[in-house]
Amino acid sequence: MAASHLLCSSYVFPTSQNSFRSSHFSQFRPNGTSNFHSKLRFQRPHLVRAMASDSDTSKRQVEIVYDPEARFNQLADEVDREAPLSRLTLFSPCKINVFLRITNKREDGYHDLASLFHVISLGDIIKFSLSPSKTKDSLSTNVSGVPLDDRNLIIKALNLYRKKTGSDKFFWIHLDKRVPTGAGLGGGSSNAATALWAANQFSGGIASEKELQEWSSEIGSDIPFFFSQGAAYCTGRGEVVENIPPPVSLDVPMVLIKPPQACSTAEVYKRLRLDQTSNVDPLTLLEKISKLGISQDVCINDLEPPAFEVLPSLKRLKQRISAAGRGEYGAVFMSGSGSTIVGIGSPDPPQFVYDDDEYKDVFLSDAYFLTREENQWYQEPASNPSSASASVVSESV
Repeated sequence: MAASHLLCSSYVFPTSQNSFRSSHFSQFRPNGTSNFHSKLRFQRPHLVRAMASDSDTSKRQVEIVYDPEARFNQLADEVDREAPLSRLTLFSPCKINVFLRITNKREDGYHDLASLFHVISLGDIIKFSLSPSKTKDSLSTNVSGVPLDDRNLIIKALNLYRKKTGSDKFFWIHLDKRVPTGAGLGGGSSNAATALWAANQFSGGIASEKELQEWSSEIGSDIPFFFSQGAAYCTGRGEVVENIPPPVSLDVPMVLIKPPQACSTAEVYKRLRLDQTSNVDPLTLLEKISKLGISQDVCINDLEPPAFEVLPSLKRLKQRISAAGRGEYGAVFMSGSGSTIVGIGSPDPPQFVYDDDEYKDVFLSDAYFLTREENQWYQEPASNPSSASASVVSESV
C-alpha cells in the first residue's frame, strides 16, 4: 500500500520497520468492495510547523509520510496484547462424491441422497485475524466474483457461531481461493466448516466438533461432512454423516478437469427424473468399494444425466476422457452436481485437453484422498497438488 505524502516543515515521520507484518500485509488486500481497511481511515497526519533558525523568513519544506500499513500493524498489536490467539491460517480442502445416489423427493422440496463423500488434497487457504471491530467481519479474496458480504458462507458461518455461543469476536479474513466455484467440489461448504472451526479455536474450543457439525447444517447441507475425519457415508440431504474408515488407499491419484462453464445445482435437480435414476443399493456400492476399490461400475452419479442436459458439452468431455484414458483411469465420473469430471487412477490429464482449443480454458488439478486426525483440522500436504499443479490449461502450456 502506498503511503500518503504531505509537505510541511522540519521532520520526517518514519515508516514501520516490522518486516514480518510488511511481508504479510499485502496478502490481506481486498478484491472488490470491502471495508477491510476502514479502520485505517481515521488516522490523519499531523502538520508540524517549525521556523528556520536563521533570519530567513521562508520555511524549509520536508516530507511527512503517513503509512497506513503502520496503522494496521498498530491495530494488530493492540489485538495481540489482548488475546491469546489473534491469527490463524487454515487449509480448507474440497471433496468428491465417489458415488451419488438420489433416493427420494422430500416434502420440503429437497431430495434424499446416499453418497460416499471423501476429502481430497485440493483446497483453499484461509487466514483469520481478530478484528478490533465489535460489529462486523471483513472478508477479502484473491479472485473476482466471490461475494464479500453475508452472502458468503464464511460470513454466514461466523454469524452462526456467534449466535450459538454468544461470542463477541469479529474477524479480518483473507480467502486464497484455489478451488473453482460451481464445480461440484464443495469448496464453499468447506470454507464454512473451516470458519466454524477457526471461530471455535479463537474462543478456546468451547464447542465440541459434534456441536459444530450439527449447527453447520442450518446453513448448508454439505457443510457437516467436513467435520468427519475425511471419509463419510452421507444420507438425508447430506447432513446425516456417518464417519467411516477410508475405503480406498489415500495414495490413489486422480485428475480433476473442470470446464469454465458451471452447472446450476437448482437447474440440475429441476431436470432430475427419479424414475430414471439407478436402482443399485448405495450400501452395496459402499461395500464393493471397501472390498475391491474404485471401478467404473461403482461410480454412479444420478445427477449426471440431468447435468448433461443442462451442459451437453460436459457429457462430451466425460466421453472423451473415458475414451482417451483407457488403461489410465479406473473410473471417470462427475462429482456432485458438476461441472468437474474426475479421473481416478492417474494424476495426468489426457493429451487432448492440451491440444484441442475447445479445452484451452479448463481447470486442471491432480489430487489425492485426504483425512484428518480427530480434534485437528485438515493439513495441507507437503507436496499438495492444489498449490503446485492446479492451473488453467492455457497458462500451463
